[in-house]
Amino acid sequence: MNVEDKVTELISRASGVPVAAIKPEAKLSDLDMESLEKLECVMSLEDAFKIEIKEDDLWRLRTVQDVIDAFRRVMPSPA
Repeated sequence: MNVEDKVTELISRASGVPVAAIKPEAKLSDLDMESLEKLECVMSLEDAFKIEIKEDDLWRLRTVQDVIDAFRRVMPSPA
């Protein structure tokens, strides 16, 4: 599963919004994701990908695309 699919799946699970309705430009606040839901989602993604997002980046996450980009930045490059 790629980063976009996993991010979308976990945001869907955390927000209760169907996967098909989650677009990269969607604001997390519009998906009813408050700070706690956002944190839980990021922690689930960190566990899934075995990586960690910097705390500074965590507070910059406003859209679905922001989450995708944050994980791409810390993902190891394919060998």
